[in-house]
Amino acid sequence: MNNLSTILEQTRRGDADYAAEIIARLKGFRHIVLRGAGKFGSAFGSFLLAKGFPPGLLSYWDIRASELKEINGVRVHAPFSQILEQEQTLIINCIPNGSLSGSVGEQEFAAKGYSHYLPGMALFEALMCSMKPETGFDASVCIETTFCNWCACQRLPSLLQKQCKKERLNDFSDDLVFPLATFVVNQKCTLKCTHCGQYINHYLAEDRINFSLERIKTDIDRIFDAVDAIGYVSVIGGEPFLHPALGAIVDLVLAKPNFGVLGITTNGICDINDEFLAQVDRHRTRLIFSDYTAALSDKQRKLFSLNIRKVAESGISFTVGQPIWATPASLRKLNRPEATRDAMKAACNSRLTCKTIQNGVYYPCSTAAGIGSHRCAAYPQDWVNIDETFSAAELRTRIKQVDEKISYASCDHCGEGGELLSLPGEQGIGKQYIHIEAARSSMHPASNAYTHTENQHA
Repeated sequence: MNNLSTILEQTRRGDADYAAEIIARLKGFRHIVLRGAGKFGSAFGSFLLAKGFPPGLLSYWDIRASELKEINGVRVHAPFSQILEQEQTLIINCIPNGSLSGSVGEQEFAAKGYSHYLPGMALFEALMCSMKPETGFDASVCIETTFCNWCACQRLPSLLQKQCKKERLNDFSDDLVFPLATFVVNQKCTLKCTHCGQYINHYLAEDRINFSLERIKTDIDRIFDAVDAIGYVSVIGGEPFLHPALGAIVDLVLAKPNFGVLGITTNGICDINDEFLAQVDRHRTRLIFSDYTAALSDKQRKLFSLNIRKVAESGISFTVGQPIWATPASLRKLNRPEATRDAMKAACNSRLTCKTIQNGVYYPCSTAAGIGSHRCAAYPQDWVNIDETFSAAELRTRIKQVDEKISYASCDHCGEGGELLSLPGEQGIGKQYIHIEAARSSMHPASNAYTHTENQHA
């Protein structure tokens, strides 16, 4: 019998079609728990019911159980409040975004004795997604489907790569595909989130800047020339709408033939001008609103609502969601053994979801980006200075060398985080990150991670 995880991975990528076998294998469990009763969980539960899964086979587990009560005629329970036969129970993670969407969610269930676990995104791609291998990549499918998670999608980059190879774009003999690449356009924001994953509150005043259009254009051109394809291009800050050339940056990405879809993540507490909304290409672009209004003032909430209405009226694809936040890595050096760092890297999902291009530097993960951009340690072997390579082939080789390292010095700073937060977007300075400033102060200026000050502007 085929291994379920193996055939699921092949089917989600469009390399094979085991959909019927996957459905049959799911029906072999006595109970299926859908972890998360939000938009994704509701849609996936409805799909299972339509495929003949009896309602009694299913349960939703969600911390909002007392509020939701029932979804699709299926009872919503508080997580772990049911007593189930663990060996006959399948957990399907229906939280596609945030800290519980990856290995943290799987570890949560494994710790409670539930060994049968599948990511809902993989099942969605394999069973529900209307983008089919026989018709190829279609950006409209991604734009029109608003409950899945582009960050975790493997179908999008897989089908896009096949298309790019067919068209002989960047025709290298080996493979280098980014499911997701994040381009950071600035280090300034309209909010001061205590647990910001960019550690915005801890940049020096002179580092809270917009990167120049020239710098960003170079980074976009060089990276796109060096890779086969990028499934999802994420543009973030800081707050990207603080960048006066955001429209031009978006146009630079949209001009590239080897990407799938573009998402601009905003906190919505900013000026989203009508000129930008009028010019942006609606066919491959989405605005992603992170809703932190529960932690904000009435004035900020009104501005957020105004921007939502404005974007909705423009016809651009957009989503609004309250992220599930956990505290980010503290970036404190923990002096772990090399074997521990190697094991961390082997199990880390960052190789797919956290590739970051920021101010002339390619970082393989968000922890390395935090260390490098804040200049709190000097690990040049952990990242690639784009301007130190002189061809697409050389940059590609350097990226692959970094990606394939057994572990990074930066892995020793990846810890003291992961605590779930009840309120995303809490404002204020977090004392647990103050040491970043102290570490930077102790560094000699010559060991800074980047030196592109001539290409920066306020």
